[in-house]
Amino acid sequence: MRVLLVALIALALRGLPAAAQQARLITTQYNTDNGLPQNSVKDIAFDEWGYCWLATEMGLVRYDGQHFVTYDTSQLPGLKSARVEGLTADARGTLYARLYGGQIIKIAVSGKYAAPAPVLLPEWSVHVGAQGVAVSNKTMLRKLAAFYNQLGQNPFLFSSSVSDREIYLRNERSLMYLSAGLAAPVKIRDYTGRKPQYAVFARQFLACIMPGNRVEAWKNGRLLPGYASIRGPLASDARFISGDFQLYSSADGLYVYAGTSLYKVLLRNGQLDSEIALQGLRVPFLSAVAYQSGQGMFYLGSSSDGLFVVQKNPFFTPPSLSPALEQSLYAQAKVADDQLVVKNMLVSVSRPARKLPIDVGLGPWLFAGGDGQLYYEQGYQLRKLDIAKATSSAIAPVYKVMHMDDDGEGRFYIATDRGFAMLVNGKLGGFKAFPERAGILFVRKLRSGHFLVCTEKGLKWYDYQLNRIYKSVLDSMQIRTVYADADKIWISTYGQGFYLFQNNKLYRMPLGPRQALKIVHSFIEDGLGFFWLPTNNGLFKVRKGELTTFAVGKSDAVNFFRFDRTDGLPTNEFNGGCDPSYVWLKDSLLSLPSMKGLVWFYPNKLKPYYPARGIFADSLAVSGRLVQPQEKGLILPPDFKRLSVQVSSPYFGNPANLDLEYQVAGLDADWRKVEKNGQVMINSLPAGYYKLVVRRNGAPAADNAGGFELSVEVQPWFYNTWWFYALCICVSICMGYMLFKRRLVKLETEAQQLEKVISERTEELKNAVDDLARSEMALLESNRFKDHVITMVLHDMRSPLRFISLISGNLLKNHTRLTPSDLDAYLSDLHLGTQNLLGFTEQFFMWIGTQQEGFKISKMSFAINSLFEEIASLYKELFKFNRNTLHIVPTDLECVSDYQILSVVIRNLIDNANKNTSDGEITLSCAERNGRIQILISDTGQGLTREQITQFMSRDRLAGNRGTGSLLIHTMLDYIHGAISIVSEPGKGSTFTISLQNLRQSDTAAPGGSIQGGS
Repeated sequence: MRVLLVALIALALRGLPAAAQQARLITTQYNTDNGLPQNSVKDIAFDEWGYCWLATEMGLVRYDGQHFVTYDTSQLPGLKSARVEGLTADARGTLYARLYGGQIIKIAVSGKYAAPAPVLLPEWSVHVGAQGVAVSNKTMLRKLAAFYNQLGQNPFLFSSSVSDREIYLRNERSLMYLSAGLAAPVKIRDYTGRKPQYAVFARQFLACIMPGNRVEAWKNGRLLPGYASIRGPLASDARFISGDFQLYSSADGLYVYAGTSLYKVLLRNGQLDSEIALQGLRVPFLSAVAYQSGQGMFYLGSSSDGLFVVQKNPFFTPPSLSPALEQSLYAQAKVADDQLVVKNMLVSVSRPARKLPIDVGLGPWLFAGGDGQLYYEQGYQLRKLDIAKATSSAIAPVYKVMHMDDDGEGRFYIATDRGFAMLVNGKLGGFKAFPERAGILFVRKLRSGHFLVCTEKGLKWYDYQLNRIYKSVLDSMQIRTVYADADKIWISTYGQGFYLFQNNKLYRMPLGPRQALKIVHSFIEDGLGFFWLPTNNGLFKVRKGELTTFAVGKSDAVNFFRFDRTDGLPTNEFNGGCDPSYVWLKDSLLSLPSMKGLVWFYPNKLKPYYPARGIFADSLAVSGRLVQPQEKGLILPPDFKRLSVQVSSPYFGNPANLDLEYQVAGLDADWRKVEKNGQVMINSLPAGYYKLVVRRNGAPAADNAGGFELSVEVQPWFYNTWWFYALCICVSICMGYMLFKRRLVKLETEAQQLEKVISERTEELKNAVDDLARSEMALLESNRFKDHVITMVLHDMRSPLRFISLISGNLLKNHTRLTPSDLDAYLSDLHLGTQNLLGFTEQFFMWIGTQQEGFKISKMSFAINSLFEEIASLYKELFKFNRNTLHIVPTDLECVSDYQILSVVIRNLIDNANKNTSDGEITLSCAERNGRIQILISDTGQGLTREQITQFMSRDRLAGNRGTGSLLIHTMLDYIHGAISIVSEPGKGSTFTISLQNLRQSDTAAPGGSIQGGS
């Protein structure tokens, strides 16, 4: 579970506008509730493949941005303790872990396809200190080993390595130094009473920072001049001056945590300087700091509360406390480079918001003429507001204005939901009803007097002067918005995706992840070749060139980069259907309306963090058994049942942008989605050569270089190999030769054998003729039985039918003259006749069932999962018609029952669920409870009322003419001693539970003894 904590921090920075004084941190905390084995994170480091590693008290943890994988004593044979003390990389970037007790772990890959994993190293093969770099120099290792072996009562427990040949050792009082030129460590400083904190500064020197902003820097065992203190904001932090701070070494420098501020110490102009990295940070018992510049994320370890991932939020809201700006917003109007009007508020980038004397509510439009005047509709009046004077005046009566546009020289076009008019010199006139009865939803001017009109019945090209529509597209759809771009027109529909109209052709664009682009509220071009698309399910950035390339068929995928609440948005749902639906302010600040107020951000400064690392295989399993691929790939036996590949790719951004898909090249060209858990499952393949390819869907080529490819060879059965064919030919030739040699001496014997065979065949033919005659007699008997049954049915049905015909005929002739009591009597007789006919029919079918002889159920032991998979394959295509998804929950349970009967019951229930569900999910699962096997069929469809459930469960065949399927289900379950129950809620779906005995195979008689035990 990912817990998203958003902390709002006000930064009082002089000289910055009010909008810039608001900053937010996006903090995501991970602990034992969502993957960590233990809440003490002692160190954090990234390996050369991009994975994040965490040192905890219960193992080494690998984190890929989606999942945590723990390595402890159960995964690493020979490991004495799972308590990891720290992480350090060497000069080449190889990562090592130091455990309590002195054991060292190296992070490495075991093969071409494998993800990095820990490997236990021999003692003293490398030295991993508290910070700096790991030391692998053999000479230095020998000196260190000798030094530690000779330590007495005052051991130097902590070491910091600036390089492979420069190590500093320390305890609470003293600092020692060891280099390649020294035989043993030498003491270089006593710090008694000074309480220094040590950290290796970016692998350049060792920094000793003491209270009072006193600094000593050591390089090659010598004190460096010029680094006596730290400048910048850290120098004025009272907690830091008093010594109440923590010092952390990182690959990019030093970090100091004082109070609630995290500072970065860096070299600037030959001196130690500082800057605020994070402010308002509250991490209890901070133990480790790591920063990834490409991600813009800080990874902070806590010795008590797990892992914190912190990043600055690029999205913010206007500097106003007005409730009006925290609600669902629609149209905005830009009145200056740094000001806009929304609802009844004048919002500024650099000044507090100001309330205006208007009441437009959630209006679909606002218009600022550029002269300090704001046009709006209020109380069925077109009104004009002088923003500076805060005075409003009525212009003309109007209703449902959708658009207003300046045509120059005091002329304005006004569009309502029914037509167009002109506002000239403050007077409204020239109204023209729209030529089609289609409500106007949005308008965009092409040129003077010509408009693109979005209506409830398509997009129209409209000429105001001639009052005619001269082009129309998508007439069956409701159009949300439109954007004209040179020779291209981008069209968004309401719920049916968006389109490109170019050269009189329509191109349907992809719907994006989760089909979020069914409704696009705006097409916002940023001037850098990208569209920003606000939707009801997130904000998307897409390259325009990719869309046009997709339209002409030159590519099969488009990369839509998604921003949502994970990235700091207050909501995933934006607003549209308003004019204007977005506003550009100064410095390319973009303002968008959403369901939780205005959202402001700088698109040109917001760089998407694309997944660009490799894709690896965590594990490979064939039929449930882990395997290691060879250098050329994986070789599978012909009888393998299932190939399972667990893939992983380090990506720490929005999980929606890590869209992995796979293809089995050589089998088909289809690309399939990788499950969220990273598992790729391939069932048995025919003999041949294949390639499993995993890639990121729609990712730019530069960001998809790390695709995963695994060659797979499925070996043929021995009887399909060339050597087997050659062997067969040789054996055939030898046998033919031997037969030829023996034939001359065995002709007589063979003739006798032939005569005997002919005699035997003749006898067999005679027996076959006799069997055919008996079969003919049995067929004649069966036909006579059927004729008898038909005659009996027609004879028995004739009387009740004649009775019903007589009663209905009398009713037809005399119904106008019958008294109520006579009419009741007739109807009662008619009802009685129909009841008799129904009863006869039911009894007849029941009688037919009792006449069957030799009926047996066929009991066998089978895996329930196999039955589920068979049913899933049968309904795979049928489910597509209702756009449903069948979800099979894997199970290892086995069942002893009649396979066909149980299959009929489940298929009947699955079929009913599919018929009553649209755009939903149907789940088939199994569990064992109280010695019984329970099979559950759940759907998200219409659900059943209490009366429908009662009718389904009723065994009364006279209850009505519906429910034949339920009677069949009950009957079939009786055969196999099963029961069924239903849990349902109208509108939310249903769950049917089949309960079976979980016993060994045995003969079972049906109710009443009518069903014989199967074998």
